[in-house]
Amino acid sequence: MAGEEQSARVKAELRLVGYRLHVTAPRGRSLERVTSVMAPPCVVVKPAVKPDWSVSIEEGDTRPSGADEETADRPELIFCQGGPRMTVLDNQGGRLRVLGRYRPDGVAAVIEVDSSACRTRLILPAGDMGAARWGDWLAKVFFASRLLQSGWRMLHASAVAIDGRALLFLARPGGGKSTLAHRACVELGADFLADDLVLLGPDGTVAGWPARICLPADFSVPHVVGTMLERLTDGQVRRRLLLTPAEHRSAFGITYSPPVPLGMMVSIVPINDPRAPAVHGMALTRDDLITASADALNAPAQRLYTSDLLGLTGGPRTSGLANGAGEVAGLLSRVPGALLRVGAPAALPTARVWEALNGLVPGVVVGS
Repeated sequence: MAGEEQSARVKAELRLVGYRLHVTAPRGRSLERVTSVMAPPCVVVKPAVKPDWSVSIEEGDTRPSGADEETADRPELIFCQGGPRMTVLDNQGGRLRVLGRYRPDGVAAVIEVDSSACRTRLILPAGDMGAARWGDWLAKVFFASRLLQSGWRMLHASAVAIDGRALLFLARPGGGKSTLAHRACVELGADFLADDLVLLGPDGTVAGWPARICLPADFSVPHVVGTMLERLTDGQVRRRLLLTPAEHRSAFGITYSPPVPLGMMVSIVPINDPRAPAVHGMALTRDDLITASADALNAPAQRLYTSDLLGLTGGPRTSGLANGAGEVAGLLSRVPGALLRVGAPAALPTARVWEALNGLVPGVVVGS
């Protein structure tokens, strides 16, 4: 019986800049879901050596009798922006047991941590795809918490890779980062790194952080995939298409890039002036660079979301330093950069962006 149970499970090792995580799951979609989200930035290999941590995904009864009474008087850790909710059921002798809901109205999952064995056991309700997101969330927490503690910085930015080097797009929320990253992949043949978040290493390495991709509804999608969202922003309804990494790759045939060295950057500044050109590129000044760096580092919710606050993957409990705009500006100042002024943000999906950036950003040429 034990042999049959073992044969019905599959295992993979995720590697990222020296950190190793083993993930074991029932044969089927659970492991594939984790690897489809995490690779890249991670490399997936056959497990060979002892990992830094292991996550075992199982299916079973996640709502035992009396659970409501057990959690009724216990504090609940609630992440902002509709993120996970977790209640600690037990924490003794290096063993932690948590009841969690990935979404407020979702089915509960059980997370058990054995710190001495460097192992997390994730018990999911059978067949619940919403709860299945716990697997890749734990993987993200494992890597992000360690990278942020070791000197990496999390930036609110989109990124692509051109000729093996990262091109960062920096802008405030709704400023066009995702639009230009998508256009660079489709129109310039760039490889995709990130839609909304990147991790920047002390040596200038850029790792695109896995998250769902949010594109303007203006872009035509070859296949019917994703979820359409509508949000009121500055008095106007913004329609966006939300895609998983797997949907993004399959719908557009886009190639994802592993971590690459920082190569160039574009800071996008909407000016909302109908009299101005739709887009206008210019050299990036030091003051512009510092402002863009500070804005990009302002991602407290994202840092919190990737922090191992309860020690679920044995990582640091803090999210790393939140400041460091000068340090990031120093890294960005070593590569070519441009300021892209956008007079009509609504026209950004079709504006002549690459002509405006020609001669300012390597890899971007007129006619691309």
